[in-house]
Amino acid sequence: MGLLDLPDELLAHIASNLQFHDLLTIQQVCARWRDIVKSNAALQYHIELRVAGMVDNPPSRLVPGERLRVLRAKEEAWRTLDLTDKRSLMLGHRPSGIYDLTGGTLLLGERRVAEGFSGTDAVHTINLHSAFAESGPRAPPTLWSNIDLGKQVIDVGLAIQEHDLIAVVTYQYVNEARLLAAVDIHLLKHSTGQPHPAAAKSVIHFDTIHYLPGHCSIMLEISGDTLCFLLNNYFPFINADPVTLVVYNWKTGRPVVGQKRLYSDPTMFNSFILLSPDTVVLPIIPMNALEICKFGEELAAPPPPPPPGTQQGIFTKTELPELKTTCVLQLPPLHPGGLVLRMTCRCEPNPRGPSSSATSTDKVTPYYSDPEKAVMILHLHVRLTIGITRVYTMIVHRSSLIKTMNDALERQRVQKAARAAKAASSSSQTVEDSLTEFLDPREPRSDDDMTDDEEHVGPQVLGPFQNHPFAYEGPPRRRRRSPWLAGAGSHSDGGNQRADEPPTLIWEEWGPAVTRWFQDELAGTRWITTTCGQRFVRVRSDGRLHVFDFNRLGIKRYVHGRSLSGEPVGALPGEEILEENYSEFSPRIEEDAVGLVEEDEEEEDEEAEEEDEDEVEVEEDIYVDTDEEDGNEQEEDAGHDLDVRRIRRLAQKQSLPERQMKVVLGTTTIQDSDAWEIELESSLPYIEMSVPAPDDYESVLLDEDIIVGLKMDTEGRHIREIVLHQIGGPIA
Repeated sequence: MGLLDLPDELLAHIASNLQFHDLLTIQQVCARWRDIVKSNAALQYHIELRVAGMVDNPPSRLVPGERLRVLRAKEEAWRTLDLTDKRSLMLGHRPSGIYDLTGGTLLLGERRVAEGFSGTDAVHTINLHSAFAESGPRAPPTLWSNIDLGKQVIDVGLAIQEHDLIAVVTYQYVNEARLLAAVDIHLLKHSTGQPHPAAAKSVIHFDTIHYLPGHCSIMLEISGDTLCFLLNNYFPFINADPVTLVVYNWKTGRPVVGQKRLYSDPTMFNSFILLSPDTVVLPIIPMNALEICKFGEELAAPPPPPPPGTQQGIFTKTELPELKTTCVLQLPPLHPGGLVLRMTCRCEPNPRGPSSSATSTDKVTPYYSDPEKAVMILHLHVRLTIGITRVYTMIVHRSSLIKTMNDALERQRVQKAARAAKAASSSSQTVEDSLTEFLDPREPRSDDDMTDDEEHVGPQVLGPFQNHPFAYEGPPRRRRRSPWLAGAGSHSDGGNQRADEPPTLIWEEWGPAVTRWFQDELAGTRWITTTCGQRFVRVRSDGRLHVFDFNRLGIKRYVHGRSLSGEPVGALPGEEILEENYSEFSPRIEEDAVGLVEEDEEEEDEEAEEEDEDEVEVEEDIYVDTDEEDGNEQEEDAGHDLDVRRIRRLAQKQSLPERQMKVVLGTTTIQDSDAWEIELESSLPYIEMSVPAPDDYESVLLDEDIIVGLKMDTEGRHIREIVLHQIGGPIA
């Protein structure tokens, strides 16, 4: 009895155990296998999940056929970018500056004092999909839930789908001078607002610090059992350890690993992302690099006994293991006069721990974005020598960073083993080599014979005639390499790097092929929750809402499918495909374009009373740089808003298709010699869809299948209205 003699049901069950590529291959074996795979909803769902960059949620109540229908409908809807399915959220409180968006949940802080720069008194959350269950266009404020701990809130962290967890960071002054405050992390069950039952300590005391409102920033992320907590304290005249990173096991309340750094430290940072529950990426501002740190061993180690007399929750450098650097990825070299002022990053959703560590079950959502394939967004605010600040945005997949780190560590391991084998095999030649060098000191040792802590510094000129053109050159000198400079010029081959140092890769070795860079607009970088999975959203100054998709597999299938259909990408109005290398941004050209726009606006005003106005042509991608001085942010924002309104009015007059698409497969080059030492090349493919912005949004946020539009008050400080756009209909 052969395999194909089995009934289709058994063959489909056998195929369900195959990997993605095997399912594609088996359809080429024979017509029967192709028909079995094509007709089975579960197998098709498995294939579509992989192509879309999603992972299944087994507890969901939906059967495979329904999951497949929802997935296909939403992926198709992203290609058309239909924003008509929308709801407006009514706010029953005054939003503060605290917000978060993840797992279908939007969180906003509440300020109870209307005037001034007041803090956050409580937090409110809403399930975004519940708003679309309402029949009217406006969702009532009763859908919001409230968490009030009776303390001032500094920041929050969410892990809704994995743990039904919300971590609220509060402060409370402990002296009458109101300078010292106790900072605590409250671990609550989101659905009830009560202490989380999986947490041994419902409140983790971080520390008692010098604290002034508005002079402290906190960031925390949750992944599996890991809670990563970062404090940047800008308290005046206090310099002791202003940057503190602590990794906790939130279920036990135990600090696992930590690090303290000064602002003067060349490895200072103010944000991070988690690559996995035991790996963190730190964007290092002074060094213009990404520092990757693994702490898996510390996470798995048993807790040490606390030193006698130590207050619970507070750690010192001696009792808590220090976070160690595993790998360093250098970013593109800046112009010698350029200075990175700030780096902010985000990668949504966060990676999850093993299924056994999850403390919550989501029975509604059929699937969610694969955290490993999610893209990290990194904003760099670069101060130029010409007196202005420009913002650059880098996109890279989390999986690319993980692979780059693992490859670098493997190369280092192989090189270390090769050096050890070579040292063992050449030990018998030590006496002979020493004698040879003694008899002929001018014969230099080869690079392979150099010790790990030595380096060439050029030929040694002997005697008193060192500046004479015919001075005698002795053998190359050697000196011990400075630990600060050891990794500065390192290459992946390890030729200039000590074996016990973390591998350091220069930008050209890892970056151009796996990243995509954009010259961004200042206003768009105010909100960081603009990515989810492999998508990135932005309202640009051209008055359009742009959605960028960096899913390589999805792009490949879409372009191939359009070619097979007889309508390749670029054949329809509003579409273009860029397969070759090209220069995408040039600041000088863009600044000239802004000047042309202003001239066109003046001409439009002069001819406003004429019946037939000439059509005004405006370039689609215009960067308006209004960031003249960092200390005058309100004036900058006002100037930027004015330029945005001008360009939007002109853009509305263009006879362009409402829906536009750009497929970028080639390498783009940012030519900005004022900011970068090199031409900034990047090659990560993407599809850019854009439609006219449905309203006057200052910015848009993204969470899975919902785009969140933000309307601000007249001062541009606080949210006054939130509009939700659901892509592809309901999830069930």
